[in-house]
Amino acid sequence: MLKEQKEKLSSFMDGEFTDDHIINDISDDESLRLCWHRYHIVRGALHGELHNSTLTLDVSNQIAQAIANDNLYNQLDEQPIPREITLPKVGNLLWVRMKDVVTHLSQVGLAACVTLAIIAGVQYHQDQTKEVNGAPTLNTVPVGVNVAPVGGIQQKNDQQLLEKRQYDKIKLLVQDYELQKRLNAH
Repeated sequence: MLKEQKEKLSSFMDGEFTDDHIINDISDDESLRLCWHRYHIVRGALHGELHNSTLTLDVSNQIAQAIANDNLYNQLDEQPIPREITLPKVGNLLWVRMKDVVTHLSQVGLAACVTLAIIAGVQYHQDQTKEVNGAPTLNTVPVGVNVAPVGGIQQKNDQQLLEKRQYDKIKLLVQDYELQKRLNAH
């Protein structure tokens, strides 16, 4: 019912509804008067006719009523019974601390044992492979890479130069093929 009255009110303000009965409804109903006031403020704002004196926002009554209705302090039906607080025994606290220390020491000990086992294994394996082929197990130079002497002069033999020329020739052929493929594609 209120929604229909607000629609009639909006139509009356726009000049589309001419029933004089709506005026009596506005004067009798407080919510319709407030709606009438808000509609005029909105229309004035849309048409640029709004003045600073038009916007008086007084919400003090609503805030005072909300504070009065709010129950700030919930009353407990039953008050809690104070209980005796028992402190833990010193022996229990000492046991907890000792348990933490033992846990940390066991973790450090396990890490040390694993490290020792790895070092001993690598040394044993190096001794075994030196007897077999004479190459160290932990070689820091990657396979297939030649290391230059300390002076910075690298000696190349004829076989290495021949392999490099063949590699460069294949590289040029592949580049030419790719270029030809792009040119013939269009």
